[in-house]
Amino acid sequence: MIKKIDIRELRPGMYVHDLNCCWVAHPLYPTRFKVQSGKEVDRLIELGVSSVYIDSGMGEDAPNAATEDEVRQTVESALLKIAESLGVAGEAQGITTREELGSAAQIHREAHQTIQEVMSDIRLGKHSEMERIEPAIRGVVDSVFRNSGALIQLGGIRTKDQYTFAHSVNVCALLTSFARTLKLGNDITRQISVGGMLHDIGKMRVPDAILNKPGGLTESEFDEMRRHVQHGVDILGKVSWISPISLQVTAQHHERYDGSGYPAGLKGDQISQFGQMASIVDVYDAITSTRVYHRPMAPVVAIRKIQEWSEQYFNEELVSHFIRSVGIFPLGTLVRLESDLLAVVVEHSASSLLNPVVRVVYDTGKRSRVAPYDLDLSQQSADRIVGFESGEKWGIAPADFLMAVDAPAV
Repeated sequence: MIKKIDIRELRPGMYVHDLNCCWVAHPLYPTRFKVQSGKEVDRLIELGVSSVYIDSGMGEDAPNAATEDEVRQTVESALLKIAESLGVAGEAQGITTREELGSAAQIHREAHQTIQEVMSDIRLGKHSEMERIEPAIRGVVDSVFRNSGALIQLGGIRTKDQYTFAHSVNVCALLTSFARTLKLGNDITRQISVGGMLHDIGKMRVPDAILNKPGGLTESEFDEMRRHVQHGVDILGKVSWISPISLQVTAQHHERYDGSGYPAGLKGDQISQFGQMASIVDVYDAITSTRVYHRPMAPVVAIRKIQEWSEQYFNEELVSHFIRSVGIFPLGTLVRLESDLLAVVVEHSASSLLNPVVRVVYDTGKRSRVAPYDLDLSQQSADRIVGFESGEKWGIAPADFLMAVDAPAV
């Protein structure tokens, strides 16, 4: 049986099933292993691991620990409370996701090209004109304010070898949407967006052999990788127009609310609001990305991990607002309705986090596809979401339906 325990309860003889920590925090350890000594536990604590999942069938048990299913139920209850307490999912979108996709695609391409050029200059030791990112930032901000979902959805289309550049654009878009949800104002939002676009600029001073290593890092390599934060601060600190807010995003995106992050080990409100926002977004995009050493987590699953991790790593209130910005069921999620129909989330509702607009695509009772049609769950009570499904299981590619021409509404 899979159970969750506090790291201080871990002891030799137990079998670790999941370190329950963002992958960037533990590149030195295999995914699953039997604990051989107390020193291993001490090292995990040093790396910032706060809790782990153990497999009692493969090692010693923790009789009173919560089971994986119990943890899952707790997370779902917390998400329900977020939906009830926040009430509204956010401001109404100016246009639909479908209407914004064309503009968003061009903005995404241009932003990706710009950050690649800027980072490549840094990598080659050339003088880089950071001002080149300003048009890209304006494009991202404008697109997100028209419709927050289109650019974020496009961020899910990426390749392993372009990770650093795509991640920079995605973090920028996600932070912009986050700031919009918090109503931080146009000027602060722009500064946060700049920080998001440039937050990993310091990685251009990390050797390629470490940055693109397909396997786990050695301890010395991990230490070198962590220096990218200070490298980024050093690079941006010399750019006169980079604001303190943008620098905070760069300097603090690997800090954690419980003090287990780096480089400064800041804790709680020692981390600025903007650094706390960046830490949430950075992890969310990282775990939903394809890398050579791990498969991406579906956004709907990642949201639930972010909520679970808010007990240790993140500011719980900010996590609630981040979930508000991307949705309990992010765009492109394949959901199961109470009627046993499967549908793809295509728009968020301005009135409910739990009742988005969905595109019905499959009837599980008949085990057959249906002619797609849209259903606004916030406007009717005959059906509701009862869970989410794997598109792979049903042979459905949700993104195909999200980006298809609009379906008739029912």
